Amino acid sequence: MQCAYCDHESTKVIDTRETTEKVRRRRECKECGRRFTTYETAEKLDIKVEKGDGEIEDFDEEKIRSGVSKAAEKTSVTEDQVEEIMEEVKKSVRGEQKVKSKRIGEEVKQSLKQRDEVAYMRFASVYDSFDDAESFMKEAEALKTED
Repeated sequence: MQCAYCDHESTKVIDTRETTEKVRRRRECKECGRRFTTYETAEKLDIKVEKGDGEIEDFDEEKIRSGVSKAAEKTSVTEDQVEEIMEEVKKSVRGEQKVKSKRIGEEVKQSLKQRDEVAYMRFASVYDSFDDAESFMKEAEALKTED
């Protein structure tokens, strides 16, 4: 964040207060030492998601976060990493009006694959609707050969 007084590029957050509509941050410039306040509001992504059956619904960040969190339970994937995955997905769809759910799912799978194989397999088994143990084993073998 750029300093409001000297335009220096380096500031640090010294206090954060969240309200229902915005976040208030008190910042201090590392160059001149002056303090100032910024207010941040969450960006609403007005994107439609086309599901596999053709149904259209609003982009629901919480729905994706929930699926990733469930897959990541009791694995090495941290809550911060779940948020990183969410930011990656949001960044990739930002500015679009409509996106296919398949694309979102594939991006989540790739992000999980890079972080934790167990979380990846859990997400893939639900997302790809594995029908039996054979489907699960095929995916596990493919994962093993990629390494």
